[in-house]
Amino acid sequence: MSDWEGQRGAREDLLYIRRTLEAAERFTAVPGKSLMAAGVVALAGVAANAHLTGAPWSQWPPPAQALDVWGLVLAVSLAIVSFGIHGKAARVHGPLKGALLRKLLWSFCPALFVGALLTSLSIRYQSLGCLPAIWLGCYGAAVANGGQVSVPPVRYMGLSFIAAAAGAALTSPSMGLAWLGMGFGWLHVVFGAYIAWRYHG
Repeated sequence: MSDWEGQRGAREDLLYIRRTLEAAERFTAVPGKSLMAAGVVALAGVAANAHLTGAPWSQWPPPAQALDVWGLVLAVSLAIVSFGIHGKAARVHGPLKGALLRKLLWSFCPALFVGALLTSLSIRYQSLGCLPAIWLGCYGAAVANGGQVSVPPVRYMGLSFIAAAAGAALTSPSMGLAWLGMGFGWLHVVFGAYIAWRYHG
């Protein structure tokens, strides 16, 4: 075997090892405390709908402020969780690497895109009573899928969201806020507390 062939074989071996290690990487910088904070924000959104604006599906056309509440909940929760991920990754594991970040995006984004698409269709066709099931189900699918490259409680949290979505789909739209509170509120608080205890923050 020539030196060139030996060097080529060594490079291929190193590339194979690198790809194997990248495939085995897991996202462990799940910020339990930030998930708890996001749950509190969601419960505040439920309270705002219940006592101030009415639920988005309570009348047609929907009160603009009712949908704005959930847009604000989404924005604040994303900011809190993103900050928590960055802080925990820097503190415990180092910065997120490109390969792992790509896996996470491929895991989460398709289901979240479908959720946004179905939300738009629900508004267009005046079927806003479906929103709790859509939001909970698509978010749950994204989290359960992302849990395949993360710590086990994330996967179980996603499945719990899917179960909450089934409950929302099978009950009256008047129960929608209760299911949103149960899912985005209490499930985040409970699983976030467990992750914070079990996985150091």
